[in-house]
Amino acid sequence: MAPKKKQPRASQDLKPKTFIERVSIPLALLTLAAMLSPISQATLAPVFGAIPSAVNHQKAVIATSLLGILLRSLLPKPRRGLVAQYLAVWAFWIPVVQMYLFKLSGALGPVAGPALIGFLSCHTIIIAATYAASEALEDIREARFSGLYSGTVRSAAMQLLTASTLVYLAPSRLSLLALPALLHGFFANPHFDSANTLDVLNGALLEHNWTMLDRQWSNTGYISVLESLDMQYRVMRCDHSLLGGEWLLTEQRRQQEGWKVDEPIYSVFEMLEAVRLVEVEPPIVDAEAQALVVGLGVGTLPKAFVAHGINTTIVELDPAVHDYATKYFGLPANHTAVIRDAVSWVDETASEGKDKYDYVIHDVFTGGAEPLALFTVTFLRNLRALLKPHGVVALNYAGDLTMPLTNRVLNTIEAVFDGQCRIFRDTPPIPDMAEEKAAINEDFTNIIVFCRNTDGPITFRKPTKADFLGSKSREHYMLPDPAHGLPFPPSHSMDKQVLKQGDEHQWSGQQAESAIKHWYVMRKVIPDAVWELW
Repeated sequence: MAPKKKQPRASQDLKPKTFIERVSIPLALLTLAAMLSPISQATLAPVFGAIPSAVNHQKAVIATSLLGILLRSLLPKPRRGLVAQYLAVWAFWIPVVQMYLFKLSGALGPVAGPALIGFLSCHTIIIAATYAASEALEDIREARFSGLYSGTVRSAAMQLLTASTLVYLAPSRLSLLALPALLHGFFANPHFDSANTLDVLNGALLEHNWTMLDRQWSNTGYISVLESLDMQYRVMRCDHSLLGGEWLLTEQRRQQEGWKVDEPIYSVFEMLEAVRLVEVEPPIVDAEAQALVVGLGVGTLPKAFVAHGINTTIVELDPAVHDYATKYFGLPANHTAVIRDAVSWVDETASEGKDKYDYVIHDVFTGGAEPLALFTVTFLRNLRALLKPHGVVALNYAGDLTMPLTNRVLNTIEAVFDGQCRIFRDTPPIPDMAEEKAAINEDFTNIIVFCRNTDGPITFRKPTKADFLGSKSREHYMLPDPAHGLPFPPSHSMDKQVLKQGDEHQWSGQQAESAIKHWYVMRKVIPDAVWELW
């Protein structure tokens, strides 16, 4: 029998088809690892808030990516492809584990919670994916090629898609272990957007006397509308913040308490309406007035303006917020809606010099903190340029009065409006909490600033019955209480500086701290379980 011929040694230069096949697996694994970063952030934000969820996240992504590569060099080598196969199974189980860990969010808090759950839902995948990618790259090392591709997606449902892709890349019988997790995602996990999940979610919420009316992912985060069944009020949330809400007009409230309309759940929105009460010359007539509202929320204030016959323009970044304010909170159609970024729109409109407003309301909030780009000297000067000479602006800033960032924002407002302003807080300091707040150096509240466009004091006319629009809550809260007044930061303060455009990143640490404080405030407003179920 003739001897077998020796097979020629494969060339070090891979053929195009073979090269593409081999390099596609590590590239796909690294792409999926990159995708998991924003996906994990999106699923954590409704429970912990966007800012607390993001603290140190990028640094952790870099660290865990390097750790996966390092482990490939240090640990004993398992059977080739085994890590990717187990990774595919674990990816399916992440939403299940995540859902149950969310129930511990109240005990874990906004620091340890995102760190622990983020590690399990994101960084374990990154470690394993970079490990498996390093393993796959060893196959093509002779070709002296390495590559990295990253991409971003944003949706809680992408967790299952990512896991499915991993199974495709690393098929094995182990994938059967993922089947219970897959079924759980479709039929028992309230966080996924399949057809029946509102039934699943509302079944769980019903145990806590809440119900979900609607929800969607949008450009500012996770937006939803919830209703308390026992307390009879409705709220709109964005991630771990409330954009506003209303106590519902029930027959019992109508007959026993004399209610005539739905009542806002937050007094700050009614205090902002006092911009109409500021005394100016000549007096502003509602039927001839023009108002600009920057930041919609549930629409409490623009609804009031429209009811008074004021021509109202609303600038809102998120189309879902505008849709839900209309659908679930009665925002009337007779207003001008501008669904755009306020910074660019105000800059363009101010430069045109056409539209002038009698009233401007500045009420923006996202991610557990104020978007600082809307509190810079540049933005506020452009906003002032939109006011008529006798116009008035009302600004709401939610923050901690003990933090330097709050002083910086107030300094900026005072500087832009030449000191023609007054400050109020929406609630007074609680006397029996004073020592406790001093001990933890904390005083988180809503701060309302009224400013004129021309010289003169900020005084308020006495409201009439027509100003209240049938609302008992407005009767109580609309007119600012002088006892709730606050001084501007003293002129000799070392922090007597303004917030300039481009400086926002310097305050990211304090914004994160403020968002964490806001997280605790929100947990006192709505039960833990409601936040955790989304």
